[in-house]
Amino acid sequence: MKLIPAKLRGAATGLVTVVLFAVLALAGFAPTADAQSGRKQPTPPRQYDKPKPKPADPTTPTGTPPADGQGEKPKPKEDPPADGQDGDIRIETQLVSVPFTATDKRNRYINDLAQPNVQIFEDGKPQEIFSFVRESDQPLTFAVLFDISGSQQYSIPQQREAANIFLQRILRPAKDLAAIVTFRRDIEVRQKLTSNLNSLERALNDIRFQENSGAGVGGTPPVVADPSINGTSLYDAVYVTADEMLSREAGRRVIIVLTDGEDTTSQYKRDQASDMALRTEAQVYVIGIPGGAPNGYGGYSYGGVNRGDMEKMAEATGGRAFFPHNESDYVAAFRQIEEDLRQQYIVSYSPENPARDGKFRSISIKINRPDAKDLRVLTRKGYYAK
Repeated sequence: MKLIPAKLRGAATGLVTVVLFAVLALAGFAPTADAQSGRKQPTPPRQYDKPKPKPADPTTPTGTPPADGQGEKPKPKEDPPADGQDGDIRIETQLVSVPFTATDKRNRYINDLAQPNVQIFEDGKPQEIFSFVRESDQPLTFAVLFDISGSQQYSIPQQREAANIFLQRILRPAKDLAAIVTFRRDIEVRQKLTSNLNSLERALNDIRFQENSGAGVGGTPPVVADPSINGTSLYDAVYVTADEMLSREAGRRVIIVLTDGEDTTSQYKRDQASDMALRTEAQVYVIGIPGGAPNGYGGYSYGGVNRGDMEKMAEATGGRAFFPHNESDYVAAFRQIEEDLRQQYIVSYSPENPARDGKFRSISIKINRPDAKDLRVLTRKGYYAK
């Protein structure tokens, strides 16, 4: 209905109305205001200035329609539902999804768990499970971090080769993303997240040690031209990778670190790095590789590995720490990581505590079946309610 035609109709009947009014006046009739039209004065046409629909308010009671046979009755005023809604009340809930792996004493995967076998606890309180699935095909988003400080210069070729084999086995171009990062004092992204295996292999092959070169690629020699690159910023590398590279990505997020675990120049502490991995729901796997240096007699002296800190960081995030002794052990460690990522359960629940206050909530999983005492559960230690 348009406004202009209504005005034209009013002009066409205006003269008849004036003549009729004059005749009635001469006959002695004194019409009242209501009698001028035979009804109350109409209100302005609302259809031209309707307010925009407002979202339905779930706290506003709706009217009751009239019973059959009673005719039309005025209905209580109510806001129309917003576009795309049918007046239904929407209830928002937060689901926490927790991936976990179960193994026996021989490190064999337990693949026959059912939902009744699993209990999940948040801050020590049992939670009602919303869903439970065995997942072997979820997209993966992971970054491989190489320690290229001076202590690692003699093992870089073996690490590089093992990582290449791992990427060829695990990366699915249509599903998964991977990145290559190196660190010493500074942190460098050699290849940002991609599903292109050729690009990842080129980045790996570029990781080389260049002796007595402060600006070269591949490591920190014992004596360098630029002392500002001396050091190892392991925890900074984990923190920055989780925060700036993985936090906004989909799929399972994983960080794989090859290092001896000795951190000398990080601004962040180990707990802060683990914390950031937990906030971004990234699992950290560590492959501990002893550092080496020339001993002055034509051979190499190898130092130790910081097992304690690496194991704590991995276990807090639901990952593992491996300590290989040779090149074949490197390959075996990567294969174990691959199997972990493909042999997982995912349990989801709606927390009894609905507050999204940013605080840390601890998580634990209990297996209920006769051999439970012989089983090991790998999962992250908690999450931040946000």
